[in-house]
Parts: sequence; C-alpha cells; structure tokens
Amino acid sequence: MNSFKRALGTRSATLLVAGNMIGIGIFVTAGKIIQVIPNPALVLGAWVLGGLLSIIGGLAYAELATRFPRAGGGYVFQKEAFGPMLGFLAGFSSSMITIPGTTAFLAMGFTRYIGVVDPLVSRMIGLSLIAGISWINYRGVTQGAVLQDGFMVLKWGLIVALVGAGFGWGHGSWAHFESSLPLTRPLWEALPLALVPIMYTYSGWDATVYIAQEITNPRRTIPRSMVLGASLVMLTYILLTALYIFALPLSAPTRRIAATAAGVLFTPVIGHVVGMLISISVLGCLAATVLTGPRVFYAMAKDRLFPPWMARIHPRFQTPGLAIVVHGLWASLLMLTGTFDRLLDFITVPSVLFGAITVIGLFVVRHRHWHDEAADPFLMPGYPVLPAVFVAIMGFIVIATVIHDPLNSAWGLVVLALGIPVYWIVKRIYGNDSPSL
Repeated sequence: MNSFKRALGTRSATLLVAGNMIGIGIFVTAGKIIQVIPNPALVLGAWVLGGLLSIIGGLAYAELATRFPRAGGGYVFQKEAFGPMLGFLAGFSSSMITIPGTTAFLAMGFTRYIGVVDPLVSRMIGLSLIAGISWINYRGVTQGAVLQDGFMVLKWGLIVALVGAGFGWGHGSWAHFESSLPLTRPLWEALPLALVPIMYTYSGWDATVYIAQEITNPRRTIPRSMVLGASLVMLTYILLTALYIFALPLSAPTRRIAATAAGVLFTPVIGHVVGMLISISVLGCLAATVLTGPRVFYAMAKDRLFPPWMARIHPRFQTPGLAIVVHGLWASLLMLTGTFDRLLDFITVPSVLFGAITVIGLFVVRHRHWHDEAADPFLMPGYPVLPAVFVAIMGFIVIATVIHDPLNSAWGLVVLALGIPVYWIVKRIYGNDSPSL
C-alpha cells in the first residue's frame, strides 16, 4: 500500500505536541527572561501570554490542516494560500535549517547534559541517537509515536516530582514573589525581547499538522491535540518558572537556572540530578522532531520542489522512508560541521515571520472559500479577532528582534533569500508538470 497509515489518535497527537515543545528551553531560557523583566508577575504573565499565543496559533493551523489534510505543515498552508514560491521558501527554511538544525542541536544537547566532554565521543553519541531514532520512525509511525509517548510520560512524571518536592520540602522563599527589580528598558521594549525566547521555548505547538495524513479523524483530533498539548505545556512552564522564582532571588538567575534552583532547594548533588531530567526531556523532543520533520521533505518532494524520489512511501512500513533517511543524514552533517548553532540564530526572525504569514493565510483561505479538500473543516473560534491578535503580536516580536539584533536578523533574511535561486533551479530541473507549479 503506497499511502500513509492513519494510526495516531488524540492521546498520541497531544503527547507529540507536548513532546515537541518541551525540550531544553524551559530549563535554560527562564533565567534570561527574568533578567529582561525582573518582576515575578510580569515573568509569569509573559509565559501565560506565550502559551495563549501558541493556543491561538494552534487553532488557526488546525483549521488550515482540516482544509488541507496533508503532511507537511506550514509549507502546505503557505503554498495553498500564497503560491509555490512562498511555500517553497517556508519549506526550504524549515526542512533545510530549522528542523534538521534543531535535531542536531538536541542530539548534541543530550551529550552535554549527561556530562560528555570529549568532542569526538559527543559527536559519535549524537550520530547514534539520530540514526537510532530515525530507524525507529522508518519502521512505522506507530513505533515512533510509542517512543515519543514514553519519553513524554517519563518527562512529565519527573517534572511533577521536581515541582512537588520543591514547593513541599525545598529551601526556597515565598518572599521572592513579593520583590522586583527596576526594568532596564521600557516595558513595551522589554516584553517583546522576553517573548523571543519564550516563543522559542513554546515552539513545536504545530507538531500535529506535519503528520495530518497519519491522524485518525483529523477534524476532531488535530484541534484537540494542539489545544490540549499547548495548555498542558503552558501549565508546566508556569509551574517550573514559579519554582525557579521560589528557589532564587531575582538577582540570581543563571543560564543553567534549573540545576541552580534544584541545588538551592535541596542539595548541590540533587542539582546535578536535574541534568538527568533535562537529558530525558531532550530525548523526548528529539524523538518528536525526527517524527515530524521528514514530512516536510516528503511534501515538497511530492510537489516536485525537492527530488521526487523523496516522496516515496515505504510499501510495508507506510512511512516516508527516504525522506526520513535524508533528514537524518542532513541533521548529522550539520552536527558534524557545527554549523547548526549559527543557522538557528539566523533563522529566528524568518521562523517567527513565517508563523505570522501562515496565520495570515487563514484570512486568504476564508476569503476564497477554499473547501475543496474538506467538506466540513474545523472552524477556528474567535475568527477574525484572535488570528489578527496573533499576527499583530508576532509582527511586533519580529520588529523588536530586528531592532535589538539587526546583524543576526539580516543574516537570517540572507539565508532565506538563498532559497529564491534554489526555487528557480528546482523548477527548471523538475519542470512544470506539477499542479503546484
């Protein structure tokens, strides 16, 4: 059977969303956010705002996914709304940079948190992880989901234990919630700077739409999984951030805030144990990324914007096997060359921008009444106000980031612009016989 298998229900889809969101970010970015807005109420409020934006974005993506229930995520939506070139640029940036770069980053991050310091050993472990998880996903989407589900359940169990023990028996202080430090810049400038790492930490809320063709009852499962997953992650992030504030005064946060807070709450030895929690969190996020990422390669290849052989479905395992292999090899190359860190810095602005553009695409789709592929699509509640709010805030984040970090922002746009000549080269090579072109 040369087609995908609809095998994932609400539980696995929800755990996939949560697993794709909870990686390293919450264990390191909270310290930076506290430094930018050193006020407990503002910090927790910013995490709530980021979570709500994720839920709103998820609802918009859910409607687009039920209108166009195909693998590929944002690439598919932007291609349908704005044409093949913009779709190609979105897919090019995510499939060649963001997703494999994140895969490489997570594989290397795991080795760092288990204490491996030798660069050669670290890379060998990272390569083994990418190869092993890719092989499991090659063998079937159900196997990949079971692996990711297991990591997610274990991860949540450890987080709940840490939060419960921290507030119940930890040596923290509730007085930390009553203190604040003066802002070093106006709130209108500080808040978007805090939202950049917050939205990075929330990234992954769109995981379900990448595997829309492998979801049972997409109209119900996709929106449910995205709202439930993002809501549970928002609660998790708020609890962990509150625990950090309980443990540390606002003047103390560091980049390794989770381990530092655990060391203060309990003992320095327990602080090192948090590294185990973070490493498990990283593995879960890596499993989710490897499950979703290759579907972009597949979708673009199916539209003849990548080599068409990448769109082959394995006849036995019903997975995009060759796309999984290509994604694994490219992520491994990025990890071996060490280029993924810089590429991820460059692509921050384009990634946020494409998220906003995709939601703008919902307005375009609604205006054109494109119901061809779904007679009864899920309709986003709160339209048009909620998607307009999402686009406005994400646009504000982009502008603030460009002003604050113009060099990396400019390089990000340069990297993105490289996709334009690639698009015309690909179009010339594979011709115009695809409906997408």
